[in-house]
Amino acid sequence: MDQRSLDFAYKYPFSDEAKAFIAGLGDIKIEYKYLELGKKHLNDAFSGKLEYMPIGMSSAKTDYLLTYLYSRMLLSATKSRQLINQYCAAEAARSAGALASSDITEVEAVVKELGIPMNVMPFSKELALSIRFDAFLELSEGVKGLELPNQKLSNGFVSMEMGKAVSLIEKAMFSKMRKGFPASSEQLPKEITEYAKAIRPAIDTAPKAPRAGTTEWIERLLATPIPDVRHRTVNLILAPYFVNTRGMTVEQATKAVMEYMERCKAVNPNTKINERYIAYQCDYAKKRGLKPLSFERAKDLLSDVMELDSK
Repeated sequence: MDQRSLDFAYKYPFSDEAKAFIAGLGDIKIEYKYLELGKKHLNDAFSGKLEYMPIGMSSAKTDYLLTYLYSRMLLSATKSRQLINQYCAAEAARSAGALASSDITEVEAVVKELGIPMNVMPFSKELALSIRFDAFLELSEGVKGLELPNQKLSNGFVSMEMGKAVSLIEKAMFSKMRKGFPASSEQLPKEITEYAKAIRPAIDTAPKAPRAGTTEWIERLLATPIPDVRHRTVNLILAPYFVNTRGMTVEQATKAVMEYMERCKAVNPNTKINERYIAYQCDYAKKRGLKPLSFERAKDLLSDVMELDSK
């Protein structure tokens, strides 16, 4: 497999490229190394630590694809549909993170892979997508910021910028990963079944991140003025949240962040963050289709100014 195909498989482990790569390895002998990596991978997924990381080493990408395979087998052995759903949601969010910064060729390939009736086109130096109306209704159900009255509808297609489209594609990724999962007991090697029994208690008690795709913790942040509104809070959490999760325009998002800033100034009036900086970050987040910082990483960022737990 060439490097481009391997990179695509690494980003989108549900893809035909990933399946072809695994198939090309022939009969896979169960290795303890990947059982351990699979356990850690599952715990990362359940605790909100699973994120896409660009890497160059082919061996690291291969390890990820094998770990993905082992993780699915281990979860199949647990027969827990709740854990399976949580895991698929985390993997879908990871792949969506990779997609958000990809080029038009890659977006077209992912859309085709998922079978979404969607057209991809350049738009003001960025990407825009148009999706068939019936597919939009199916994928947008329950996604904030994608309510039908707020969309542009023409000739049976709904048009949107890349940031919004990623949310739809992420749901399709979840469905793709969830298909055929769990595998039947007869398909699982004995070593997988035995190891799954040993790690099941650890998986069940692992810290659980908020349900993938939800943003209750950001709403809790917005309801809590903090004394130190760092630049990173704006560019990593608030700007991506308002423009891409809530679907606001740059102007609306800038106003929303400024309103939060004003409430924070009542706690501590000293800040170097101004409206121009906020507007720039909102525009940048929208153009790049950025997603808010993960819950787990946000806890580290905000640990000394507020208690941001998952309760």
